[in-house]
Amino acid sequence: MALALSFRASVYAKKPRPETSTSQSSDANAKSEPSQNGIRVALPKGKKLVLKDGTFQLAREYSVDGDRVRYWSVERSDWEEIPSSLVDWDATHKAETDQASRDAELKAKIHASEVAERAKGIDVDRSLEIKPGLFLPDDVGFFALDENKHILNMKQSTAGAHLSKSRETEKILTGIPLIPSKQSLELPGTRAQMRFTTGEPEFYMRPADDREPRFRLLHLQVKSGHRTIEKVSTYMSGEEVHDANEVAMQTWTPAHGVFRYTVEKSLDPGEYAFVEMTKEGINGYVWDFGIDSSSAKPSK
Repeated sequence: MALALSFRASVYAKKPRPETSTSQSSDANAKSEPSQNGIRVALPKGKKLVLKDGTFQLAREYSVDGDRVRYWSVERSDWEEIPSSLVDWDATHKAETDQASRDAELKAKIHASEVAERAKGIDVDRSLEIKPGLFLPDDVGFFALDENKHILNMKQSTAGAHLSKSRETEKILTGIPLIPSKQSLELPGTRAQMRFTTGEPEFYMRPADDREPRFRLLHLQVKSGHRTIEKVSTYMSGEEVHDANEVAMQTWTPAHGVFRYTVEKSLDPGEYAFVEMTKEGINGYVWDFGIDSSSAKPSK
């Protein structure tokens, strides 16, 4: 009986081989992708159908139908069948468990390597992981998280005040001094250099001191080659009326000395700017950006 079993197994199974040869065969059949940071990343390997004579069949998948086992042979790229009585099921299930454990270990190593690469040059102890494996730089500044999960360093732009000459002329011509003076805070150009294709970018601020900055997010008006941040009308009484299109946003404190800003609803395509409020009003240094339509190619 033992002789007959051995004969049947040899018809369906590979010849017995050392474990090192089995591993080499598996790698050869599975192939592999280029390494990532020195870690060999294997394509999905087949499952081992371990036979009672110690050999195995490498199967991409298999199913048991009565007393037969039907499987897709990795080696021959075709469906084959063997009697289920030839399979050592305990050894087969153990091989599957061991493979799952190795795959999980490899995945963990790849993740750790990617995190290390992203955090290169960053003081991780002082920094903040804002997304899995994504660290906010430990520098002082204003940062944006774009649609591709890239952290961008936002640069300040300088706004200038512009006095409405037409309003001053109207005062002179009409002789009515109660007409308010009007000036506007403007940015040159019609487009910010920093562009997004998502209407829901995230922003992070790390100030140089422990203060909590007071920011407003404004939707800018594009006109006559510039972007208007705010219009201010000043009356004879000294009263000032400020006109700006403010966007609702939320402020979070994910860590000490770090502030996160998110919009309450998706931003429409257009030009925007973060402005910092002081006792005197809007600071002339702003952080501007633009939202392009998701179908448009973002500017570089």
